[in-house]
Amino acid sequence: MRFSKFEMMQYDLFANEKGWREIPDFIISREGKKVNTTSDLWNLPYSIDVNNSKLDFSKVSNHNLKWVLKSFVIEKIEKVSTHAGAHHFHDVWREVLRYYEVNSSPDLNDSESNLISIFEHSINTARDKQRLYAMYRPIQWYLYGAEHYPELGFSTVYAQVLETMSIPGNPKGEAVRMEDPDAGPLNHSLELPLLIQALKNDQSNEFVHLQEKAAIALSIAYGRNPANLTYLRHSDLVNLTPDSDASVYVLRIPRIKKRLVNPRDDYIEEYLDATFAEYIHGLINANNAKKAVLYHDGKKIPNPQPIFLNLEGNKAALLSGDYENAYNFSSAMITSLIKGFVKRHNIISPLTKELMHVSARRLRYTLATGLAAEGISKAALAKILDHTDTQHVQVYFELASKIVIQLDKAIAKGFAQYLSFFSGKIIESTEEAINGDNPEKHLVFKGDNVEDEMEDIGVCGESSICHLDPPFSCYL
Repeated sequence: MRFSKFEMMQYDLFANEKGWREIPDFIISREGKKVNTTSDLWNLPYSIDVNNSKLDFSKVSNHNLKWVLKSFVIEKIEKVSTHAGAHHFHDVWREVLRYYEVNSSPDLNDSESNLISIFEHSINTARDKQRLYAMYRPIQWYLYGAEHYPELGFSTVYAQVLETMSIPGNPKGEAVRMEDPDAGPLNHSLELPLLIQALKNDQSNEFVHLQEKAAIALSIAYGRNPANLTYLRHSDLVNLTPDSDASVYVLRIPRIKKRLVNPRDDYIEEYLDATFAEYIHGLINANNAKKAVLYHDGKKIPNPQPIFLNLEGNKAALLSGDYENAYNFSSAMITSLIKGFVKRHNIISPLTKELMHVSARRLRYTLATGLAAEGISKAALAKILDHTDTQHVQVYFELASKIVIQLDKAIAKGFAQYLSFFSGKIIESTEEAINGDNPEKHLVFKGDNVEDEMEDIGVCGESSICHLDPPFSCYL
């Protein structure tokens, strides 16, 4: 149902009589960005996800529901984040209101029963498909409507029913737990080495290929989400020893999902291997050679020099006036780089016999499961993955024991030659040891504390002069 300007004015008058807040011409997001809300099409300053940056309220034909949805989304954008506002809108439309458009009666007086009917249909459908978690945001919208605008078709009684529902969380760890060959971690013995070898052999200096190599290298090294990479800038790569031949690099990685106003408000400094740093240096040099310049309304937009430079400009940032991120990649573009690298090198998985399915998320899983198998603590892994607690890393440790068993089988043959190093005769006294009668071959150790006593820890069996670091390098 569409409304004329006269009907809209009558509706706004009704809203004023109730003391409700009118839909303003613009709002300021929690991140401090201006959002134009004068029309039914809102362009959000959401540069990491261009596909979800547009909110088209014209799809919602019932003006009551549209008005409540706008109010709800405004509250999320202002108080939580632009990300929250965007995803609440898209979830409400996808899970509920698109069905309302098809099934409901145009009679506004019947909107309450229509909306309840659509919600019941959506909940049952989601439950049948085992994706009830997708109804979390739509239910939050209904509870908001029932609390603030029951006159507009929201039943307070039905809201109480929805409020008692138990909504499961999104099963993010299932791909890891089930070792999905297309979505879980890459096989550390069969798949990951193919990716690393292709990266080492790639000598191309084409601009997009340099971007691909940098995306692959950073995803393997850190296992970060694509959004982290979109905010990286040239200045984030720091050489701590500029006057030394042996450079030591750190990368200042912007944080996301930490309820920060801006992802670049906080960083984690991570050590970056010099080999991987070369990929970043190569891309930075290529960026500088491009001398990219964007214009808006005839004015030049300053380039903040992102490492992943979007030569065409970030559409979401440009349309919303978010010029600070106008040159940024979106998350989807980072994923495309990774997939493009695999396709260009035609990397076939030995497990699926098909083109290897690689994404930043899979490489994140791969890093985490590998570290868990090596015995890292939960706290340390959570820190590496930039989680605020350890509950999100549990799934990697559930898989770790199975990975260790597989690794043991794979490397048993290779390590067999070293087992002889640990075979021999066990002795009980210095007299029985080779060089036991030579005081110069006796090894002692003293701890770091002053009160620690000198301890006799063994005898060196070598007859020649040793140039190692006893006792730490000794096999006793």
